[in-house]
Amino acid sequence: MSNTIEFRSICPVATGLDILGDKWTLLILRDMIWGHKSLFSEFKESPEHMPSKMLSNRLKKLEELEYISKKVGVTNKKSIYYFIEEKGMDAFPIMIEMAIFTSKHYLDHLGSTYTKEARGVMIKNKKEYISDLVKKYKIFKKNVTL
Repeated sequence: MSNTIEFRSICPVATGLDILGDKWTLLILRDMIWGHKSLFSEFKESPEHMPSKMLSNRLKKLEELEYISKKVGVTNKKSIYYFIEEKGMDAFPIMIEMAIFTSKHYLDHLGSTYTKEARGVMIKNKKEYISDLVKKYKIFKKNVTL
């Protein structure tokens, strides 16, 4: 792995932010785990409208850090598929905690995208919820036709 990250300090929180704390990285992982997105064009459809150059840079960074992998399509060599790897899946609990925190303090802002029921499931059965997400993603990944 080529290390293109410069760490600000030896603090684990600061180091984690150096890796996952930019504006887009967790959104790409979110789209992969919850939305089962794997193609560049699918990531471009996200409501946050990530600029193409930024998306390209983040995908490359995540691949270098071994959070994701990419595979060239078999039937269409121009299609590049991105998949979460184990290291990337380890970020899911962070995203769940962020969703719980945000829903606690900003539920009104979230509208219909996130309900109190969803928050309750995440809180009460966090490990099971994460395990289920990972299982569903692995099935999706296995069934993608390149």
